[in-house]
Amino acid sequence: MENLLGKEIYENRVAQGLTQDQFGAKYRVTGPAIFKFEKGYVKPSLDLWLKMAKEFEIPETRSVLMWIRSRLPDEFQNLIQIKDQPVVLEEEAAYAPSRKKDYSKFGDREEMRKAILKDTKIPREMKTFLKSDEVWEIYKPTGVEINLLRDRFADLGQGSAEAYREALRVLRMFTASK
Repeated sequence: MENLLGKEIYENRVAQGLTQDQFGAKYRVTGPAIFKFEKGYVKPSLDLWLKMAKEFEIPETRSVLMWIRSRLPDEFQNLIQIKDQPVVLEEEAAYAPSRKKDYSKFGDREEMRKAILKDTKIPREMKTFLKSDEVWEIYKPTGVEINLLRDRFADLGQGSAEAYREALRVLRMFTASK
């Protein structure tokens, strides 16, 4: 049986750099409860899961389907197909919010920096790189560059702070040639 809920909880907790106790405190549950959720020994209530999923920026419909699927016996779980992209009706498509923040829309650099450090979709090592005052003073990354770093390089793996520094330099070489 695939532990979809536990995997999401674990990945988002780690991305936020929180211990199980710290993460649990946000939802008024204990660290051992978070451990049990992550391992799949226990499933969170629907109410608790929806609160977590909202923070994880998982659409509500997908969240409910994930929760229902996790409750089914193994032999019936394949009856509920959960795709990476939720099904969106054609007329709703124009209004569907992106699951990722668009940092190019931030006017204030300090606001953008704070939002980046809270964003669970930003890999930990990219956050480590962007946490540095030196990066913001010397490199002065733009919102467009942050979006590109996240969208082009984060999917390749965790990386390192140094790798993200090099990735920023590479992005600038390609965008400077336009």
